[in-house]
Amino acid sequence: MSITEANRLEELSGSRFEVADGQPDVRHWEVEDLHGNKLGKVDDLLFNPASRRVRYLVVNLKGNRLGLSERKVLLPIGVAILHGKDDTVLLPEVSHMQINILPFYEKGVTVTPDIEQDIRNVFVTPGAYNDSNSDFYNHEQFNQEKFYGLRYPGDNRV
Repeated sequence: MSITEANRLEELSGSRFEVADGQPDVRHWEVEDLHGNKLGKVDDLLFNPASRRVRYLVVNLKGNRLGLSERKVLLPIGVAILHGKDDTVLLPEVSHMQINILPFYEKGVTVTPDIEQDIRNVFVTPGAYNDSNSDFYNHEQFNQEKFYGLRYPGDNRV
């Protein structure tokens, strides 16, 4: 796995960056499953300043209607999609069990390569992407184009 200092992550809030013109700012948007169950809200975005690519949604599970432990978790950007019309983020292929086993996220705590690997393992078979020469983020879980879909075409950078 090649996660290096060049791949460090920052929260968009409080950084010197902002959402690119023409792109939606999904912070504070509701997060739902495909059945319309509220899972929480997008609290922030974690991005890589060097690549200017969003890697994770910081989702606050407070007030969810499924009995999930109320905490903040990181969801890779590519496991979510934007609703076609509403300001809602959907998790089409994420189970409640997967969300429940995600590690807690705390603002200001460094997201280490081990934590990122733990998050990846929630969504793929452990060891399935074991190639140490490949880019850790070169995976559908981190596909911003999938997240934004056809709603907001373009470069999809922060």
